[in-house]
Amino acid sequence: NHKHLFKQHLLQHKATKDFKCADCDYETSVKRYFKQHLLNHKVSTDFKCGDCDYGTNHKHLFKQHLLKHNSSKTFKCADCDYETSVKRYLKQHHLNHKVSVDFKCGDCDYGTNHKHLFKQHLLQHKATKDFKCADCDYETSVKRYFKQHLLNHKVSTDFKCGECDYGTNHKHLFKQHLLKHNSSKTFKCADCDYETSVKRYLKQHHLNHKVSVDFKCGDCDYGTN
Repeated sequence: NHKHLFKQHLLQHKATKDFKCADCDYETSVKRYFKQHLLNHKVSTDFKCGDCDYGTNHKHLFKQHLLKHNSSKTFKCADCDYETSVKRYLKQHHLNHKVSVDFKCGDCDYGTNHKHLFKQHLLQHKATKDFKCADCDYETSVKRYFKQHLLNHKVSTDFKCGECDYGTNHKHLFKQHLLKHNSSKTFKCADCDYETSVKRYLKQHHLNHKVSVDFKCGDCDYGTN
């Protein structure tokens, strides 16, 4: 009987489990058992996860891991289509966008160091721009970028145009807009002194004369409401 060996062994199984596996629920207070366990994940594996880089040769461990990737993807990247149910994977993914990048998009502020991700992103900016802003020259094929852009015009604005109802909080967009209102006024109203460099504004103005009017001039055919 080796009673003393048995007592020594029991000391290994203390209440506090200091070594916990990051890839599954395994935990132990014995360092060498923990090292042996880690081999399950790091050697060539028969079962590999499609949502992350986890792999194992043990089917039961693989099933436990898959429970982490439930069908409800709660963490989504704001800069691309990546989504995951594991928060730390999203944090790792964000590094693709936030570090200094080799590949930067010319149509938006997306950037990455990974060429394959960059190519995927560029597909979003297809040749046909389906969404065009009515207030400036901005156009895009990505609906969510368009919605973000519209906020420039619809929120309370710091820069407002004196010649039309355009407004924005971005000085560079405001300067671009002002170029439309150059000194050469090419569109003039035939019924009054109104003139503009933007054709659609003239069309809107014409409505003042063409609808039934409350106030008519006795000396000419001018009228307005």
